[in-house]
Amino acid sequence: MKKKLYNIGIIITITLSGLILSCKDDDTIIEPIEFSEIEELVSSFQGNRESSIVIVNTQGGPVTTTEDDFITEIMNHTETTNVLWVNVHQAQTAYPPLFTNTDISFEQAKTYDAESIEKLKTVITYFKEERNKTVYVLGISFGAFMTQELIATHGIDVADKYLIMVGRLNIEEELWMAFSNGQGGGYTYDEEGNPTIVIEDLDELEDRNMSRLAAGLGYNRYITKLNDISSLSKITYVFGDRDEQVGPLTTEEATFLINKGASVLFVENGDHSESIDAGLVELKSIFDLD
Repeated sequence: MKKKLYNIGIIITITLSGLILSCKDDDTIIEPIEFSEIEELVSSFQGNRESSIVIVNTQGGPVTTTEDDFITEIMNHTETTNVLWVNVHQAQTAYPPLFTNTDISFEQAKTYDAESIEKLKTVITYFKEERNKTVYVLGISFGAFMTQELIATHGIDVADKYLIMVGRLNIEEELWMAFSNGQGGGYTYDEEGNPTIVIEDLDELEDRNMSRLAAGLGYNRYITKLNDISSLSKITYVFGDRDEQVGPLTTEEATFLINKGASVLFVENGDHSESIDAGLVELKSIFDLD
C-alpha cells in the first residue's frame, strides 16, 4: 500500500511502522548518574552499544508489558542496527502489579505519569551529558504524549531531535474525561472523513487503569504548555487524518506546530498503524542516519 505523506506547505511523497541535585552557597552540584541506575530504568538495549547515536524510545500503549520486540522490528525495518536503541521503562512496565490489582485514581495516574517522565529524562541525560552521545527521542501514540510532557517539563534541548507520531496537542475533552473515569474510546469517520468520538465502558481493571494513565497526560493543553518555547524545530510530528485512536491534528494544532518551526507530516487517509508505518519510513532521514 502506498500513502502520501505531506509536510504542510511542502508536499513530498513516500512509500508506506533523576538527577540528584545538592545546593550549597548558590552552587548547584550535579552528581554523576551511574550506569547501574540506568540499567534499572531501561527494559532493553539493542543495536550498537559503541555508537555515538542513541535513539531513546518512550513506548506506546499505555500497557504493562514492554515493547522490546517492537523495537527490534523497528530497528530491523528501518535498517538502524548500527545505532544504540534504548527502551525506557514507564511506571506501569516497571511495577505492573500497581495497575493490575486495584483501580487507581486519576490523580494517582498523573503521579505515575510524572514518575515515567523522570525515568525518561534520567536516561536521556545519562547518554547525552555523561556519555556525550547524540540522543534522539522516538515517541509513538502514548509515547507521543510522554515526549510532549518531557519537552514541556524539561525544555526542548533535553534531547537533540524528536520524532513524535500519532499524538495530539489538545485532544478533545470528551475523550480524556472518559479515560480519566476508566472508560475507553476512540474515533470513527464518515464517508467524508469527519470524525466522531465513541466512548465505551471497560470491564477489565487493567484496561481502566491504562485509560487513566492516558488521561493523566492527555488532559494537558500542550498548545499552552509548549507556547513559551521559542522554537520547536527539533520536532517532526506525524499524524493521519483517519486515526481511530487519537484522531487527526486539528488545524489549530498543526498551525501551532508549524508556526513554532516543527515539521508536520500528514498521512492522507492514514489510520493509527498506517501513519506509524509512514513515519518510520522517514526515521533515518529525520534523525540524519542516511
